[in-house]
Amino acid sequence: MFKIYNINSLLIKIFEALLYICAPFSNKIEKGIIGRKNCFKKLNICFKKGDRIIHIHCASHGEYLLSKKLIENLKKRFENHKFLLSFISPSGYENIENDLFDCIIYLPLASNKNCVKFYNIIKPTATFFIKNEVWPNYIKHAKLNGSKVYSVGGNFRTNFLKKLLKINLGINQFDTIYTLNKKSKKVIESIGNQNTIVCGDLRFDADIPKLTKKTSENIKKFIDNKKCIVFGSTWREDEDIILRYIKKSERKIKYIIAPHEISKNPLRIKKYLGDKSILYSKIKLKTNLKEFSCLIVDNIGMLSSLYNYSSISYVGGGMGKKGLHNTLEPAYFSKPIIIGKNYQKFDEAKEMIKNGNMISVSDYNEFYSACESLIDNENLLLEMSKKCTEYFNKKKGAVEIILNDFKLRN
Repeated sequence: MFKIYNINSLLIKIFEALLYICAPFSNKIEKGIIGRKNCFKKLNICFKKGDRIIHIHCASHGEYLLSKKLIENLKKRFENHKFLLSFISPSGYENIENDLFDCIIYLPLASNKNCVKFYNIIKPTATFFIKNEVWPNYIKHAKLNGSKVYSVGGNFRTNFLKKLLKINLGINQFDTIYTLNKKSKKVIESIGNQNTIVCGDLRFDADIPKLTKKTSENIKKFIDNKKCIVFGSTWREDEDIILRYIKKSERKIKYIIAPHEISKNPLRIKKYLGDKSILYSKIKLKTNLKEFSCLIVDNIGMLSSLYNYSSISYVGGGMGKKGLHNTLEPAYFSKPIIIGKNYQKFDEAKEMIKNGNMISVSDYNEFYSACESLIDNENLLLEMSKKCTEYFNKKKGAVEIILNDFKLRN
């Protein structure tokens, strides 16, 4: 055991050195380094000896959003506790509601030295690792310091690298693992941890934040009571068929495109579509948005709420091999969904296609047919929307399962 964790600490030191080398070339890495330097100081300011603490760790903002409902319920149940939230990514650290937590930090790298220092400052009652976050050293030291440790909402697969890096050793130390599905439960049990419960997908219980009043008004002015197709998290393979369709279409409908990569893609799309398109960042107070047929989103954070304004939602990533993006966001708003052909690794996509509220297309012709049939058929739109609502409501309940079990175990 001692040798295993020392090997991991050595790998962490090498990783840390690489981060410092890469920092001048990456704003994201640099932010993480600066944030981790300040974390112990923040912990000492926020907590004192004897505080009852619940520690929740998320990789990024996405993991936080899917666990927010669980966190809110934990806060109601454990009013006499303070809450610590940690992140790896700046996307989480920089986009969080401070009023939910007593302290928010970047999680220090998991060396033995850092873990000892971390738990010398705080003694959590319970520690929650959200989704597939497994940090063997932190799990080990949390338990040595009296904390119960839980994994929540993970989708686990057998992986040789996990064995090599001793991730499986950390998995076996969780007091309870609440998994996404039965497949994950079998994987965890085959590794050796029998304290496993299928809770389902936390995303079905999550709330999607509303747009600001100003942004919402801009979107409504742009759509102008017309049908609107929102294309979310698109890659080049998606855009090849999307832009061809928009360019050729003579329909009086509106389009919103939110590319996955926003460094150069919005400008490229704008150049292709010409004067009838506008970048969201170029909207001014007096801009007459009714003149434009396509709005190109060139910022991060709006997309999930934008689906609410769509008549039809297209979720990107499936036309190529980048990986299908979040189809539950448009499903949350009961919108008919179109995706590309590569969805086999995504259980919710397979389920929604079978359910009848999602259509998969393989090429431009199939995409064209899907769009045209939905635009022309109001009854089909309503039917798919209804099926979407039924599917989404049926899948809710992960938070309740976790809270009920957590109550019994504590």
